[in-house]
Amino acid sequence: MAHILILALLIFQPLFEQPAQQPSRPTEPTDQMPPPNMAYFLGTWSFEWNVPESPFGPAGKVKGTETYKKAAGGDYESEIVGEGPLGAFKGRATTTYNEKERTVTRSETGLFGVSLVKSGPIGGDLGGYYTIFWETAPITKDGKTIKLKGKTQMLSPAHYRLMVQISVDGGPYTNFGNPWFTKTEAKSSS
Repeated sequence: MAHILILALLIFQPLFEQPAQQPSRPTEPTDQMPPPNMAYFLGTWSFEWNVPESPFGPAGKVKGTETYKKAAGGDYESEIVGEGPLGAFKGRATTTYNEKERTVTRSETGLFGVSLVKSGPIGGDLGGYYTIFWETAPITKDGKTIKLKGKTQMLSPAHYRLMVQISVDGGPYTNFGNPWFTKTEAKSSS
């Protein structure tokens, strides 16, 4: 009888053991960055953005929504609907991730009455936090040459943030606002 009890304990012991914890350590420079999941953006996001006066228009609050869906070629398309100091606006954007180059390119129209392309590298850590470091080519509006640069911080499943700087006519970059985007509706893939 004792042999049967010992055999039963040996067989069922793994069911009652606590799993060993994974050792934790700081991220090393040689660690490979896991590829970002650009489907992160799928769904509808609301945003608010306090913008300063600029060649794009007067200072004030810009607010609205952006709805992302996956396009046929693997890119992500979005529709932007909002209101700002100059009234209601609609825009569109296409976001592309180049896995080989680890870059993200976003082409957008309609926001601030201009078309622009933001492009730059994406960096991440083993914890799944990603930041896109982007800048635009020069944009001309009302005789002024404007450049934007910044970063898009993918902070959680429900929030991401832009940190935007503006340069006018080759001047120094200054803060152009830090809008938060909050997920309001998730979408699967279309």
